Amino acid sequence: MRDQAEKLREIARGFQHPAKGQIFKRQPAETETQARVITVTSGKGGVGKTNLTVNLALALANLGQRVLVIDADLGLANVEFLLEATPSYNLMDLLEDNCRLSDVVMDGPRGIKFISGGSGLYQLANLGDGQVHKLLSQVVQLDKWADIILIDTGAGLHRNVLNFVVAADEVIIITTPEPTAIADAYAMIKVYASHHGRAPLRLVVNRVLAQDEGQAVVDKLGKVALRFLDVGVASLGFIYEDPNVLRAVKKQVPVVIAHPDTVFSRCVDHIAQRLLYSKEVNAPVGIKGFFGRFLDMLR
Repeated sequence: MRDQAEKLREIARGFQHPAKGQIFKRQPAETETQARVITVTSGKGGVGKTNLTVNLALALANLGQRVLVIDADLGLANVEFLLEATPSYNLMDLLEDNCRLSDVVMDGPRGIKFISGGSGLYQLANLGDGQVHKLLSQVVQLDKWADIILIDTGAGLHRNVLNFVVAADEVIIITTPEPTAIADAYAMIKVYASHHGRAPLRLVVNRVLAQDEGQAVVDKLGKVALRFLDVGVASLGFIYEDPNVLRAVKKQVPVVIAHPDTVFSRCVDHIAQRLLYSKEVNAPVGIKGFFGRFLDMLR
């Protein structure tokens, strides 16, 4: 008898994109591409992961990208806090007959979209075939109507977090110059390598006081990851310490909107440009491919 994970993978591979319930304006068929699914993660909490995710989404939108943020950080819901949003539904509610994807997707500033993951993604392995098909038949619509999907994971090295990291097209790891944060970032890279992750890894060093400090973190992590794990880690950029971040968080307004001309905002804009125009990008497999990989991890 086939195991549950194998049946779920077959469901994910067999989808046809439905014509109803579109969230983003659909592009002509000849210009359609798969969305880039990028996981933003960290080895520990408190390093600015969610702040980066939300502000990066807005910076990418400012560059003309259609961006969707999926909050996969169970329990904290920091994305909701930063966007001052109170979702009425999450992904799991798509199993209800009266709930559509348009009910789950919320509008954010600059046209970005936001989905509260809730516990739905973590419960896929416990769902029946019909339930999985019902859920994914709506979610896969996002594959054609978003250019970039950013997934904000929980912190730490939990299995649920790792599933999101390994399944993504690309991975952004954020850390700070603190020794414990660097050690935890390396631990994330090590666990990722042990699970044969193949997505490009990019590093963002947050809260640096000087360029030399940020470069020292990049050099240290890059050298040890390459030497001991045979994993390359590219620098995506630094974010300098900026008191405007705390001011914006207290107002529940993203920094790039509340303080667009500050150091933090300029750093995030730079990171968005490097991410968007990077030549080191694998062919994206989109949200459909993401779920296929994610289900593989459930075995």
